[in-house]
Amino acid sequence: MTLSTTLTIQNNSGCPIDNRGTPDYKDGALSGSAPATSIAAGSSTTFKIEQKNSVSPGPEGTVTYTLETGNEQVPLSFYWDFASGPAHEEHYTATTNSNLAPVVITQTDASGDHHATTYRVDFKPRAPHEWDLVWALSVGLINKQLHALRYYQLIPSAFTQTASGGAQLSVTAMNDPAVSVPDDQTTHLDVHLPFATAALQYVEGGATKTQDLSGMTVIVSLDLSQAQVTDPNTLAATSEAKQHIQGLQSLNYSVYRLFLDLANPSLFRALQVVNGSNQTVALSQAAQSALQATLAGVGHMDVAYTTQAPGKPASIVPTLATERTTRYGANGNFSTLNVCMMSRGRKEPAWNQRFGFTAPLAATTNPDGSPAEARARLFLSQDTLGEGYLKPTVLPAILKASGIPGTSTLRLAPLTYQCAGARNNSSQNDGRGEFVQVNNGFDQYVAGTEGIAFTVQPNLTQTDRCTLALSGQFQVNIEVSQYPLDFIGLGLKDVLGKATYLQPWTGTITIAAGNGGKLVTSVSIVLGKAPAPDVDKTLDGWVFNAMNKLFNWSSTSPQDEITQKANDFANALAASFRDNASMSLDVEDCVVLPTGAAHDYSQFVFNKEGAVQVDVSFPG
Repeated sequence: MTLSTTLTIQNNSGCPIDNRGTPDYKDGALSGSAPATSIAAGSSTTFKIEQKNSVSPGPEGTVTYTLETGNEQVPLSFYWDFASGPAHEEHYTATTNSNLAPVVITQTDASGDHHATTYRVDFKPRAPHEWDLVWALSVGLINKQLHALRYYQLIPSAFTQTASGGAQLSVTAMNDPAVSVPDDQTTHLDVHLPFATAALQYVEGGATKTQDLSGMTVIVSLDLSQAQVTDPNTLAATSEAKQHIQGLQSLNYSVYRLFLDLANPSLFRALQVVNGSNQTVALSQAAQSALQATLAGVGHMDVAYTTQAPGKPASIVPTLATERTTRYGANGNFSTLNVCMMSRGRKEPAWNQRFGFTAPLAATTNPDGSPAEARARLFLSQDTLGEGYLKPTVLPAILKASGIPGTSTLRLAPLTYQCAGARNNSSQNDGRGEFVQVNNGFDQYVAGTEGIAFTVQPNLTQTDRCTLALSGQFQVNIEVSQYPLDFIGLGLKDVLGKATYLQPWTGTITIAAGNGGKLVTSVSIVLGKAPAPDVDKTLDGWVFNAMNKLFNWSSTSPQDEITQKANDFANALAASFRDNASMSLDVEDCVVLPTGAAHDYSQFVFNKEGAVQVDVSFPG
């Protein structure tokens, strides 16, 4: 009897798995269909590998794929080995990025000579749902904006609208319109138009009739519309919002308006009228058609303006935006319209649950437990904060404050970086360093290197702010050498002495909502205890005098100098971030509402999923 194993690769990740490599069946033979070239989310592929014959080794082999997140390809490799030896040893393994796409291996049949194993590929999405940014705009905030627009007469309080066939809607007084979210993961919104005094005239059966709509609310279900803004002056928005949008356009950003188009009945999904007791008011077909046609008098109601930057800028300004809803049944004011964004030219996530947020996204309570006003909440992925702000803005400022050029920054993981800088005098005298003439008959040289190195990583245990831990050191290396055979043209090096001096330090980068509700970044540094210098030979004072030319020392004590250097660095950093507002995180260019850009922030923290979140208020 020959051995066989039936293998199933189950795609439980929610992402497509494709790019299958050529299967390597090694000491086995395929029986039946080969593994599929791609495996859709929620699907699987099954294939059977048999022992070639009764005396050959058992089935063994490998097949490879990649899991597509939308912006990354995660390599997957599946290995099997069902040995034909006396013990029939079996090995089933998978090679993957277990932090992102773990594989669970389950042997489903271990009886007899024909076994079966399943590789289940899962997925651990990175908050927020693989998006770079998500702006959750609460219904309460949107309705506050609509109130402001009516107050500024940008939405009519009264109008008369006619339509073909003798239809006419006369609204003498309309109260604040409002929206609600009827379902999840769509662009559907219900618009509530409360008519204080209104009448609908329509023709039915050849006769003109009138329907009193006073004290009633018309509810229109429709999809959110989108259009690019070409002239901000034509928008139904405040002057502050228009000016901000003009500023964005001057940066070559595209701005898109999200609006409710009541002037286009073809977009309506449903239309109903309810009375003051929220009971449905029955309308004839003619009245319904007339009302649908005459609601154009309300026109467009702008909900938000989204920004898209061109190219792949290293910033948090989005380059792609998609809108979807999240309904919160317990309190509709905290249902949200989510503007889901990618930055740096990245693609929309391929994960099929990318819009499946759990309500409520906007904060329903304040930190003290009291009920919160319905506002917006911004979610940032760790990588977006790192690549869009920390790396291009904060880390260069830290390195600059060290006064040491020749810097490098290496990304190790989201929000985790390794930075270094160094300067030396290797350009002098063919790499020998500073020339010093002494009285021993030989020319001597002093080579020196001054460096800074540090790492930064997120502190996810902080609950009231967003902090990142810094750990680094300043280091000075000195080497004194002579070249006794220079006179005969032999550059033989004789090292007279070496010394290494260190000054360790730790620090914290803090991003928080500071005074006045502004986002504030600060950096603090604490010097550690310097270890004893590593000096293998006594170096004369003239060596340190030579170092003055490289390091600008004012003392012949290297340890004193490096400690003073670290102190100056700490003071310079604190002052730089305190006094330079341009180094603070700025999210105002992502989303603008009809009353203006974001102006007040609170609770800038890492949430339990690992994303950065901040509560945001807008004018109005």
